[in-house]
Amino acid sequence: MSDELDRMAERAGIEPSFTDYFGNERRVGDDTKRALLEAMGAGGDRAELFPRTIVLAQGDSLESVLAPDAPRRIELEDGSTFSGDERALPLGYHRLYARAGGRNVTPSLVAVPRRCYLGGGARAAWALATQLYALRSQRNWGVGDFGDLARLTQVAAGAGAEAVALNPLHELFPSNPYACSPYSPSSRLFLNGLYVDVERVPELAESPEARALIGGAEFRARLAALRDGDLIDYGGCAGAKRGVLELVFVAFRKAHLERPGDARAAAFRRFCRQRGRSLERLARYEALAEHFRARDEHAYGWLQWPTEFRSPESGAVERFARERRGRVDFYAYVQWLADDQLAQVAASARDRGVGLYRDLAVGVELNGADAWSDPETLVAGASLGAPPDHLNAHGQNWGLPPLSPVALERRAFEPYAALLRANMRYATILRIDHVMALRRGFWIPRGAEPIDGAYVRYPFEAMLGVLALESVRSRCTVVGEDLGTVPEGFRERIASAGALSSRLVYFERSLSDGAFNAPSHYPALAAASVGTHDLPPLAGWWLADDITLRARIGLFPTDQAAGDAYRERHHARFMLVLALESAGAAGPEAAARLRADAERGGTREPFDELFAAVTRFLAATPCRLDVVALDDVMGAVDAVNVPGTTDQHPNWRRKHPQTLDELAGSRRFADLRSILAAHKGP
Repeated sequence: MSDELDRMAERAGIEPSFTDYFGNERRVGDDTKRALLEAMGAGGDRAELFPRTIVLAQGDSLESVLAPDAPRRIELEDGSTFSGDERALPLGYHRLYARAGGRNVTPSLVAVPRRCYLGGGARAAWALATQLYALRSQRNWGVGDFGDLARLTQVAAGAGAEAVALNPLHELFPSNPYACSPYSPSSRLFLNGLYVDVERVPELAESPEARALIGGAEFRARLAALRDGDLIDYGGCAGAKRGVLELVFVAFRKAHLERPGDARAAAFRRFCRQRGRSLERLARYEALAEHFRARDEHAYGWLQWPTEFRSPESGAVERFARERRGRVDFYAYVQWLADDQLAQVAASARDRGVGLYRDLAVGVELNGADAWSDPETLVAGASLGAPPDHLNAHGQNWGLPPLSPVALERRAFEPYAALLRANMRYATILRIDHVMALRRGFWIPRGAEPIDGAYVRYPFEAMLGVLALESVRSRCTVVGEDLGTVPEGFRERIASAGALSSRLVYFERSLSDGAFNAPSHYPALAAASVGTHDLPPLAGWWLADDITLRARIGLFPTDQAAGDAYRERHHARFMLVLALESAGAAGPEAAARLRADAERGGTREPFDELFAAVTRFLAATPCRLDVVALDDVMGAVDAVNVPGTTDQHPNWRRKHPQTLDELAGSRRFADLRSILAAHKGP
């Protein structure tokens, strides 16, 4: 049986072993293979007589799958017939009609470019990075919104930045606003309605009730309290916005939807047609989630609903949508507002020479809208994660169901392409979270520990080709987040496909002595930054505040491990100062002051000099893109997110310590502007 199990696992793409971060080879157990095969179901066997989808790179022929004299016809995506040399096939999603192996075959044929869009020649650039919700202003409703984003693009343009980098803008859970991680979304196809700037909604002027509510002293005091807090009260912010938007939607229906020939109503209906079934199902999901959560506060999502509502195609769902059409339309309306506001921000930013740098999360919540709307594309019996590494000795389980490789190939990669299109929309750069998942994903059987996971192969070349196609069509540069356990040769392959690597100062170090790599060691085709949202800001790192926090909440297995972390950080400070001085990013006097502070254990006193030196260090790399976090410009200490925590740390809730206007006038921001202007440019 073991030999047969091994053969089945191999056909399903389950790798028999893997090498972890520490160089140890780990064999995948039979129980894991059985569990993953069961999760894949009948579709686990990926052996086929003829491929359902062929991905053809520009300049290639079909001779690898068809005999030279085999009859064939290619129908292009516009419905016309292509009769030329297939090596000159137009880019796009086509259909092949051919004779192979004595039978007729009709696979999808995707013609893709060899490289992603890079744009802008070889000019180096830089981006300001933020979590959108964290933006402070005197006008928002307690959470950063698209109005704040518009202001930030103005500030960025004035500093010479080419882009503003953002957290994923995916739809979360309106009926459960405290589920606030942008990396555990309900839907990656649509936007988080909480980012709508309510006061910019045109229909607000047509709703006396909404204006009266906003203008009331009690409501204004409520907003002031939400705005003044250092942590976001997601329930309070969502409740305030929801109440006003519902009044505004009533005005929209009366003033526009009920008037024949109304231009605004026509624009809304056009949006609904363009987004099609996906939008309708999202809106139905949100209305259902609201309905069932009102009955039971523990009804987090569709897995807690009555059985007859767990399929989007059920009669019960159809009846619900008819009977509560107003609620369904309300959620579609919120999506329209969000899309329209983001489009306006992107257009005005583009006029100033600033693009939006968006982020595509690696997966979605099993209990969310995408999983309910299109369950075939996901493997519900497994969870994505990562094997043990230097940051997580026990590995990671992200709780997100992986995309089904079989479903992707069967459907000509359209679900994957749709994700890319949705997140490249209005963007000039897209970050692909955990880009290694294009080649293989670390699958953990539901209920198991990460140590019991296994890597499952994906059709890497095909997915890379589709990524290049959507990148070229959207004129959107791709950055791959390739951190952690990276397969051999992976970085070289995505570089040859024109995707930028992610390089962090924190991680670019020698394993032997902890020395930081010199700027010249960084590759040109990369986005360089100090850290990420899962790592401490520069000030927090220098102070070792992250280690203190992890020790306080019990994330170290022993006191010895915590002590080792403090000692390593003490050494790392000196190594960083040495790298800064060697690169000319810190002069002798500044380096001496930083060393003296490192000897004291790290204080806030020299942070301005440290920030300026690290910024010069980043600017000295040959990387195509430098990414500077607003947290570092503002001197924030606490991390955005501490992996491995839930309520021990206010993940995804912390606001920036300064408003956007205070940022624009700060000394540190002026230093940033002058340093990067001197190093990055035509």
